[in-house]
Order: sequence, then structure tokens, then C-alpha cells
Amino acid sequence: MDDRQVQHRLLVYLRHELCTPITAMIGYSELLLEEQPQETALLGDLQKIHACSQQLLTLVSTILDPTQLEMSQIEGELNGFSSTLRVELLTPLSTVIGYCEMLLEEAPAALIPDLDSINAAAQQLLNLINDIVSLAQQQLQVLNAQQEAPPLFLESAMAVTFLQSATTTFQSLSQETPEKQTQGGMILAIDDTNSELLARQLKRHGYSVTTATSAQQGLRLLKAMPCDLILLDVIMPGMNGLELLEQLKHHETWRHIPVIMLSALDEIDGAVKCIELGAEDYLQKPFDPTLLKARIGACLEKKRLRDQEILYLQQVDRLTTAAAEIEAKTFSPSSLDDLNQQSDEFGQLVRVFQQMAQEVQTRERSLEQQVNFLQAAIHKDQRLQIGNELAETNHFRQIQKRGKGSRDIENLYRGSLYPSLSRFAPNQDRLSEAEPFVQRVDLAAIQAQGQRDRTPKTIVVHSFRGGTGKSNLTSNLAISLAKQGHRVGVIDTDLQSPGIHLLFGLDDEAVTLTLNDYLSGRCALHESAYDLSRILPQPSKDGAIYLIPASVKANDITRILREGYPEERLLDGFSEISRDLHLDFLLIDSHPGINSETLQAIATSGLLLLVLRPDYQDYQGTAVIVELARMLSVKAISLIVNRALPNFNVETYRQQLEASYDVPVAGILPFSEEMMHLSSSEIFSICYPDHPLTKVIDQIGQQLIESMTEK
Repeated sequence: MDDRQVQHRLLVYLRHELCTPITAMIGYSELLLEEQPQETALLGDLQKIHACSQQLLTLVSTILDPTQLEMSQIEGELNGFSSTLRVELLTPLSTVIGYCEMLLEEAPAALIPDLDSINAAAQQLLNLINDIVSLAQQQLQVLNAQQEAPPLFLESAMAVTFLQSATTTFQSLSQETPEKQTQGGMILAIDDTNSELLARQLKRHGYSVTTATSAQQGLRLLKAMPCDLILLDVIMPGMNGLELLEQLKHHETWRHIPVIMLSALDEIDGAVKCIELGAEDYLQKPFDPTLLKARIGACLEKKRLRDQEILYLQQVDRLTTAAAEIEAKTFSPSSLDDLNQQSDEFGQLVRVFQQMAQEVQTRERSLEQQVNFLQAAIHKDQRLQIGNELAETNHFRQIQKRGKGSRDIENLYRGSLYPSLSRFAPNQDRLSEAEPFVQRVDLAAIQAQGQRDRTPKTIVVHSFRGGTGKSNLTSNLAISLAKQGHRVGVIDTDLQSPGIHLLFGLDDEAVTLTLNDYLSGRCALHESAYDLSRILPQPSKDGAIYLIPASVKANDITRILREGYPEERLLDGFSEISRDLHLDFLLIDSHPGINSETLQAIATSGLLLLVLRPDYQDYQGTAVIVELARMLSVKAISLIVNRALPNFNVETYRQQLEASYDVPVAGILPFSEEMMHLSSSEIFSICYPDHPLTKVIDQIGQQLIESMTEK
């Protein structure tokens, strides 16, 4: 590096060091001016600080501009140059320091930190002016003498640090940069004046270049050929460069192509606008060819890396799709043959994936063949023989009798200490075989009785978990209400696991239409209702029980779960059945837990009865149901605790529950061995009318009747 290069770079570095504190002074003064109202007394002083800071920046840029300053002038009149530099900079700098010191005494506390920053930057600049001038004097003497620099005696440690930084920087700049191999790529130059000249310059560097003289021609070329980089002039006739840039960045395919904007405009606003619209870079004409080459190389490298990333994501997506095809048993290993040829880590991953997929498919085919073989081995005659042998066993006969509701079911419990199982009370005459207790609903006879005066009340009996005795409570509560002269309807909405009809002794063979048929549109809801009033222990003139069961057939259950049903149809059915059968109470036996059907029923209920056991999971789940019910604006909620142990202090336990849930407790049902013995084969209150458990259920029924009367 010759002396002139050293001198040139020294001046550049001097200007950089002086501009750093000046930039801080300008920035903080602009912040203060933006935050001050126009009428403040401090505004004039702040404007003077800002103007002097701008003057300092202009002076430094002009005096130390290596392109305008002849080094021979400095060498001939070194003392004069140093004196001029001091005078030119110290005058506005002294003004800034003076106004800062004055404002620090008068300004509000909120402005002090920013004023301190301006003052500190001004003091730093003052020290740099003294030290950097001394440094320049001694450095120029060294350069003129063409010998090693003697020890420098500077006025501050800051100048020593500057000299060290300058030396390091000069050494880095003097090192030869290894020549990079030109990245191949197609460049589209869109310029209405100098596109051919630009193309010739770029082709010398080994690039492939296509030119266009207008934005419209550039768009046509983009549609016809691939492009890796666009050089775009800002000012062009017709559609200008900014409009074309905005259109490119909104295009799905072209938005990823890097764009370098070219313009003879030197306004910063133009460069900012280009960057905001998505340009990679902005070069001012006339531009240095070496700088243009560096910018193009950097943009093409970014484009290459971006293309690699997109390709990698596409390959990963193909691998993910292949994994899904393996699960769906539609994968073909040959679909990834083009990827397994790659020599990188991804190619290795694809090869391992293909091998594992082939092993999985081989094992699946082997298992499928074994299953088919085993199925074929069981001959039709053998299946019939196995079925006949099962039908002859005593266990099968007992299950068959119990499923048909035969009165011989009590033989299963012969010898027990408990009363015999029967759907009739001990003191009640059994109905004759010619007089079945299950009857279809006579809608005409019901309509002839006239409408009831009271508004029917819909009660949803629900629990968070199964096994709480919810269905048993529903059936016994229906009996309690009906024997007190009320017309009660019971709907089994537990479509997934129906069973309340077994408690009422309703045989599967006697059930022809169910709730499933109504939801599927095959019948009206009252057509699937069954009159069970004759099972009441004491016939009542006004009391009646109507049951709408759900289907227990596997096909019906799977169909309704798979295909679903119109949500509003079930809710409309509640109103229709209450009106058609002149009901006083409609009891909904819901499916335990939380699903769409139960939430619909809960939302339309006049009263929600939540059944729980003294169990920690029941406590937690019931709290969730209570919160959901409140969110659904349920009118009334009550708790019923089932299977309370004999040693429970009922009143204390009731108070604890009501305080915890902020919900009244309708009743606490004691644990009953007799209930366990019945095993859901019959209705407890009919078999044990005088049992303490029956009395608690009757008390709950009486509460429901009183709440209706009060309303």
C-alpha cells in the first residue's frame, strides 16, 4: 500500500471518529425537540443545539473529505491546516457545550438524562479534536520521512486507543481478499437508458444477463424464463420501478427473487421506500463496478440458500406424506427413489425410511395372511357346533332368562337372605299373563283428558362418571312422583350405553320403536313411548309413567354414533312429548360425562340433578359440571349424594357440600345392601317401599313437587 492510500484511509478514519459523537448529539437533540411542545421556553435553545450539531457534521464531512482534499495542501501548510480544523470545529462545538450547561441548570428533571448525553458527546468530541490533530501532525511527518513512526506523545488515552484501532483497521484493509468464484445465475436488468451498458459490465464478470427497457417488457420476460436476480431502475416511463417492485413482491412466484434498485436520485427517502417495499439493496448511479459486483454476489448467494431451503422443505413434506401413506397402507417405496440417490444426510434418512417401510409392509402382509388362514380354518359347521354347545350351557340359559325379564330370574338368588326379586311388591297380586304391564301409549285417550294446568318441568339427571346409580335414581324418582298423582315421562338419552328400560322390566322383544327411531326420522316421539303405569305399587287415578327407551341393538348404536342426528330434533322432542302426553315432569337420564348431547340437555333443563358418590374423582368432576351448568345459565342445580356410609354425619356433610359447590343438596342416599343385591334388575322403591332409602327418595320427590307448586 503506497503513501497516498495510507493518507486517504487515515482521513476516512479521522472523519469516522469525529462523526460518532456528532451523530449522538444530533440524535438526542432531535428526540428532545420531538418531545417538547411548540410553546415551551426551551425550544429555541434546543433548536440551536441541533443546528450547531448539524453544522459540525457538515464541517467534518467537508474538511476531511479525502476525495476533495489534496494531501499536498496539508503537507505544505500543516500548522495552518491544524489551526483551521480547530477553529472551524471549536466555534459551533463551544456553542453546543454552552447551551447544554445552561439548560442543565434550568431544564425539568425529565430532560436531564438526554442533556447529559449531549454534553458528554460534546466533551468527547472536544478531546478528539485536540488528540486527533496531534495524531495527524505526527502521522504525516512519519509518512513524509518514509520511516518507522517514533513514539507518539498524545494528550489522552482515547487518542492512543484510536491509533491502535486505526493501525488494526489499516492492516485488515491492506490484506488481499481471496477471489471468490462467480456464482452462476440469470440476471434480468430493467433499465430504460443504460441496460445494454450494464449488461456488458456484468457479462465481463461471468454473469448471464437479459435486458428489458420497460417494466412491461420485464414482466413478459419473467413469465417466459426463470430469473435469479433483478436489477431495476427506479425512474422509467409508464410503470416506474417502485410500482413494478410492489407488484413483484405480491406475486406468489416472483416474491422470493432478490431485487437491487438503481437510481441517480441521492435522496434518502427514495432508498428507504425501496427497502420498505422489499428491495434487497439500493445503489446510486453512477455506481462503482466493484461494489455492484459485491452486491450482486451477496444477493445471488442469499437466493441460492433460499432455493436450497425451499427444496429441503419440499423434500421433508414428501417424507411426511410418505409416513401418512404408511399408516393408511398406500405407501409405495419407489415413490422416494429420486430422493434416496442424494449423498447427504437427508438421502441417508430416506434410505433408512424406505427400508423400515418395506419391513413394516412385509410384517403386515405376513400377519394378514396368518389371520386369513385362521379365519378359513374355522369351518361353518364348526362355528355352528360351537354355538350349539354354548346354547346348552346353564350359564347361557340363565342369561337368556334374565334378559327376557322372566320371573324365573329369582332362581338365580334362591337361598339368599334377601326378599325374592320381583317387579311387584310382596303384597301385590301379580298380573296375569293375559294382562301385560307394558302398554303402548293411547294418544287419543290422553288428549281426551284435557291439558294439565301446570307447566311441565324438565329435570336432567346427570353425573360426571358412570356407576353413580344415576339410572336407578331416575327410575325410583319417577315412581315416587307418579304414585303421588303426577304424570311422569322418562327418556333414556344415554345412546351409547342404554339400560334404564331393564329396571322397568321392559323386554327387548317388547320394544319395537325407540328414541333412535325418532332421531332418525322414522317415527314421532310419542310412538316410541311405553305406558308403564301398571307397575305402580298402588294404582293412581292421575299418576302415570311413560318410558322412551334407547335402542340396545349394536347396529342402531353404532349408526347413531357414526352418522349423528339433527341437534335440534332431540330438544324439540322434549317439548313435543311433554305436550302430547300432558306430562307434569319429564326426567332425562343422560349419558355420564361431557359431550354435545348432554350439554344440549343440560342447557334446556328446568332443574339439573347431579348425582355423585363420596369419591374424590366425583367431587372434582361434579365441580366441572356445576361450572359448565352456570355458563349455560341453567335455572336450578341440586346435588344428590348416593351410597353415603352409615357413619356419615348427614347434616354436617350436607353443609360442607353446599358451602363447597354453592349449590343446594336435595338428598343424601344411604348405602343399601338391598340395592346392591337387586343389581339393577328391578326398581328398589317397589320392592322395598318402607326402606329408609325409599323414604329419602320420596322426600326428594316431594321437594320437586313443592318447587313446581311454588313456581
